[in-house]
Amino acid sequence: MTTGQGGPPSAPSEPSAEVLATVVREEWGRLTSLLLARFRRLDLVEDALGDAVETAACRWARDGTPDNPVAWLHTAARRRVLDRLRAESMAQRKVPLLVVEAEGKEGSPVLADPGDLVEDDLLRLVLMCTHPALDPAAASALALRLVLGVSTADIARLFLVPEPTMAARVTRAKRKIVTAGIPFAVPSSDVLPDRLDAVAQTAYLAFTAGYAPGSGPDALRTGLAGEAIRLVRVVLGLRPEEPVLVALLALMLLQHSRRDARVDGDGAIVLLPDQDRSRWHRDEIAEGVALASSPALTGPLTVQAAGYAVQARIAVEHATAPTAEATRWDRIVARYDDLVALSPTPSARLARAVAVAEAHGPREGLAALAGLDDDLAHSHRLPSVRAELLARAGDVEAADAAYALAIERCGTTPSARCSGHAGPPSASPPPEHPGGRPGCGTTSLRHGCPGPRRS
Repeated sequence: MTTGQGGPPSAPSEPSAEVLATVVREEWGRLTSLLLARFRRLDLVEDALGDAVETAACRWARDGTPDNPVAWLHTAARRRVLDRLRAESMAQRKVPLLVVEAEGKEGSPVLADPGDLVEDDLLRLVLMCTHPALDPAAASALALRLVLGVSTADIARLFLVPEPTMAARVTRAKRKIVTAGIPFAVPSSDVLPDRLDAVAQTAYLAFTAGYAPGSGPDALRTGLAGEAIRLVRVVLGLRPEEPVLVALLALMLLQHSRRDARVDGDGAIVLLPDQDRSRWHRDEIAEGVALASSPALTGPLTVQAAGYAVQARIAVEHATAPTAEATRWDRIVARYDDLVALSPTPSARLARAVAVAEAHGPREGLAALAGLDDDLAHSHRLPSVRAELLARAGDVEAADAAYALAIERCGTTPSARCSGHAGPPSASPPPEHPGGRPGCGTTSLRHGCPGPRRS
């Protein structure tokens, strides 16, 4: 069994194992935030919780599950922290504390609750983990670890890096929280929207890593995408009308709803027109559609929230079309016009070109690709889209050359298989997802999404 940042230990015997696993999954973030609010020592809190879970795994299997498992873990972890603090006091050790409430470095502004917001220790924890001073990738890992209780080993598997690499990444992020004085606090209401944008971007990065891995043998890593959705749900539960979170959850659910139909039995990517729509999760589509039309998205929005909202409405068009042939590409083009007006990123323009080709034909789609080569010089998506449109336009030789370039640039085996032109032009995949990557509407969710902290 493991403790500390390694996360929850091996599961005990049933049924206590199920109870412990549920508590760790659902309450880890709240337990962490409660202990952190009292003791202000991130290192001690995480170690103590890991020890408490290890003890519970042994004791509950032997003595039975307690009446209040969450309180049991909290008490055990609290006692462990107190023991460590007594030992440190005896040794006269001094350790930097987290900045909390009105405490801060002399001469620097303090991000403390001004009293106009409902205090919530879990929200404080999320904001601390996703602070803009942290590297976005490290922030994603730290949020999964501290807020959701995902073990370091599991996070490493989700991000396709060795466990020691991920452990070092998380450790550096935690060290920076202490050394940089990143506060465990809810900022004032005029700063909070920007900070929640950072929370959304952190979750968005994790979701993107699940649906556009960039390397490795797997076309999709839906487990990571699912954890990103869970993170957004946790924060949205604390700030239920926050536009950027509402829009992002809508977008995520609509994309995630098709996960079971995206890959075939051999691990190859299945493009949207060929997917078995009976395998789509209709409950998630219904929730995503409702969120995309939420009143929370009708008022003034940040650029990032507006971008998520537009992409969610593009995804609605795909998710609600009864067949691929019934897709309203004219409406999708109009949505992409809105998206490009918000933020004319190269990937948004690429996605718009795909939609234009579907609505008006390959020649117009090819014309819409003009000017993208310099901006997407290393992406396999641009030559993949161009190859398909050239094939549809009857220029087989140019299509073959473009397919070869797309394959050369692919970093994952399934993506290369999907992008590869093995056979006549009619056998090649349509460009609904350039390069075979699933994502927002007609492009990868990694791209085309505006905001001040684009990944």
